[in-house]
Amino acid sequence: MRRALILLGLFAMLAAGCGGGGDDGGGKPLSKEEYQAKLASTAKEIGDSIGSKQNDIDKMTDAQLEEFTSALHTFAKKLDAINPPDEVKTLHADLVKALDDLADEFPGIAKQLKETKDPSAAITALFGAKGIQELVKLGNEFKKKGYDLDLNGTS
Repeated sequence: MRRALILLGLFAMLAAGCGGGGDDGGGKPLSKEEYQAKLASTAKEIGDSIGSKQNDIDKMTDAQLEEFTSALHTFAKKLDAINPPDEVKTLHADLVKALDDLADEFPGIAKQLKETKDPSAAITALFGAKGIQELVKLGNEFKKKGYDLDLNGTS
């Protein structure tokens, strides 16, 4: 149950469409289509990396939790290197920050999930996390601007 909750929660928040900020090595900003494609490919790369690790929160060792946290920070860093369209530059920077915030919070979230046997408490711990709340909010802001970001790491 916890495995499903953690994966569902993390991928749901990513699918909501969060972003971060950077400049992709300089040059002009990406077009909307290029940006959406770059985010999707980056999410898939990180999703493939995470998917190859232990993903049952109850069975994750401290080292595996650290690897997962590191993968979230890597995702944020890779997104930070992307030069977003000007219209979403601020949202993109906020996305990077939200992913880093989630990575920082993840060890505490994992501890809460391991300690509870109540699915309702697990959902509250997961979706009550500041980083996830930030990501959901950002996803809505991206959607308002007409961006359909595929960040679930499975495409």
